[in-house]
Amino acid sequence: MMKRFLLAFVYFVALIVPAAFALALLMAPASPAAPAEQTGCDRNLAAVAANVASLQAQLKALKAGPEICSTTRLYFLELTKARAVTALCRTGADRDRELGRLDADVEHINEAIAARCL
Repeated sequence: MMKRFLLAFVYFVALIVPAAFALALLMAPASPAAPAEQTGCDRNLAAVAANVASLQAQLKALKAGPEICSTTRLYFLELTKARAVTALCRTGADRDRELGRLDADVEHINEAIAARCL
């Protein structure tokens, strides 16, 4: 009697497990959904762009003096922040183009800091 029960149980599991797996495959979406835009990306991009523009205007207004080094360093930090936010929030060719521009700006400002500010 126990042998018959175990045999029936094995047959039952052998039928149910593949059927459940097949149903799970049929119910799964055909392709993964596109990632939803992260909340706050537009706001963060706008805030970082405003900060970069503000510091850029300050740098253009300064001719020389001790403030130029501190402002240049702050500008460098804002550019690296802008690059990080852009890397997180943008997609596609627009992202690659913007990251390339920001990388070039960061490198240029870093060289300017090394040349002027010790």
